[in-house]
Amino acid sequence: MDKEFSIANCEQLRAARRAKGLTQAQLAQRVGCQQSAVSMMEAGRVTALAPETRERIAAELGVVLAGATESPVVAVVVPVAGRAFCTEPDCPTNVPFVVSGVLLFWPRVQAVPGGRHCAACGEVLAQACGKCGAPVAAGACCRDCGTPYVSAVALPTAEPNAWAEARRQQIAAWRALL
Repeated sequence: MDKEFSIANCEQLRAARRAKGLTQAQLAQRVGCQQSAVSMMEAGRVTALAPETRERIAAELGVVLAGATESPVVAVVVPVAGRAFCTEPDCPTNVPFVVSGVLLFWPRVQAVPGGRHCAACGEVLAQACGKCGAPVAAGACCRDCGTPYVSAVALPTAEPNAWAEARRQQIAAWRALL
């Protein structure tokens, strides 16, 4: 699988994860990797995960990657209800800020009566901490274990405060369009 793994495979795994209703954090926990690595792989970085990890992801999702002879398994989608948040750092529902030089995201909690996907970006919403499973609470980090709800994959600039301020301005402009 390693030599044949492509961006199309990344997209195929992302679609399968969403169809199963899993967040990136939930999938990462199941296969033993970091949520940020799953995010990078889904964004098209084919080398973000080791071949063995990609194979575990495909097996966990019941996917036969494009180019194989078997058909992919289709997941049954079960809607969830309640309050949830988007785990995608690039989503405009997640407002960045910097504390002691560390970039964090304050997720906007969304009401999801019968829904499962973020209204802004379409990502599967999470209703609990990806690390300890505690229900979502207000704030940027889990109240039980302190893990950030949204992981910053990488900063596009060396100055996190300037990047966060520029991103907040973009989000404000986006929300003004609604």
